[in-house]
Amino acid sequence: MTALPPAAPSGVPRWRLPRSAQAPHPAAVLSGFIVAGFGIALTQGGASAVIQDQLASLHTTVDMVGYTITAYALGVVVGAPVIMVGLASWGRRRLLLAMGALFVVTSIATFLAPTVESLLVIRFLAGLPHGAILGTAAYVAMLAVGPERRGAAIAMIMYGLTVATIIGVPGMQWVSVAVGWRAAYAVVALVGAVGLVLMWAFTPQVAGTPGTSFRGEVSRLRGRVLWMVILTIFLGFAGLGAVQSYMVPLLEDLNGFGSSQVTVILALFGVGMTIGAMAGGRLTDASPLLASRVGLIGVAASLLALGLWGDSGWPTVAFLVALGAFIQVFSQAAQTRLMDVVHASPSLGAALSHSALNASTVMGSGLGAVLIAWGMGYLAPAWVALVGALAAIVLLFVGSGFRDVE
Repeated sequence: MTALPPAAPSGVPRWRLPRSAQAPHPAAVLSGFIVAGFGIALTQGGASAVIQDQLASLHTTVDMVGYTITAYALGVVVGAPVIMVGLASWGRRRLLLAMGALFVVTSIATFLAPTVESLLVIRFLAGLPHGAILGTAAYVAMLAVGPERRGAAIAMIMYGLTVATIIGVPGMQWVSVAVGWRAAYAVVALVGAVGLVLMWAFTPQVAGTPGTSFRGEVSRLRGRVLWMVILTIFLGFAGLGAVQSYMVPLLEDLNGFGSSQVTVILALFGVGMTIGAMAGGRLTDASPLLASRVGLIGVAASLLALGLWGDSGWPTVAFLVALGAFIQVFSQAAQTRLMDVVHASPSLGAALSHSALNASTVMGSGLGAVLIAWGMGYLAPAWVALVGALAAIVLLFVGSGFRDVE
């Protein structure tokens, strides 16, 4: 049963709250979030798909472009908690529209970036609204479908992200090869604008937490259980950032695939993530603990296979698809768990999940860039990520973060 608030009282200006947003159908509410998630996945996942063209266009090196990917993830790490705490009193509709507008502006700025140094700064700014959008959307989506289907609500938003990995990210790689990486980011800006319009049309008024001080919001970030969950997410999710950031050169330079083959492989990776999103939603609604364990153990097994046989051609593709599927299962269970832990502000909990996920991307892609710069090759990031995944598995089984989850 939906838990959305009733329609807004009369007298609210139409430009602020159109009639379509006053008593929207849950599917309409979710449509804007799915498109917004699609755009976010394009700008984040597509960064690794356009590396090869950026190297030539910006006259730079793989490790420098890797740092721009790290800069985006660092923006998410900083932006998610700071925005959600600092703007806690804002209504969720207002916050989503403001962050959606910022996403469009920074996407346009990425398109215009003249140098790799300016791209570093712009990508950091582009990451700021990421967690606030997805975290707030997860909370409003949960209200739209009802708390009893919270796992399904998160999965629905994740469909936008995973569909982007099937058609969007490969499409960005194709556009980058055909007409340049800047055109690919022009598409990102367009998708962001469509998502913004849909959120304006269908997102209802959902109250923030008025009267809550900055100190009061920060106080919700205390507690051993909360930080144990965050640490588990941070360690467990590093594999995606470490591997995905350098997936295109891994496939082309190490495995000998051509650019057209890589486009298909990126789509297959997206299929794996979509399957993981579907399975993860069902598993999370049934048992967040089981979903977390299945996801993390699968991530570790995929990373081990990549480290050992990541130069073996098509078997490498199978390992990548498996990694995408299992990381999605773990991601959705972790988001749900954090929303439960920060129960007084579930949208903050969901945003913190994205902050932790991207903190691990900072670690994974950053260490990957360093190892590649040292000449250790494109398989080295998988080994670093495996260490993190194994540590996360230990915390999952013996730590306090998921102990009382059932």
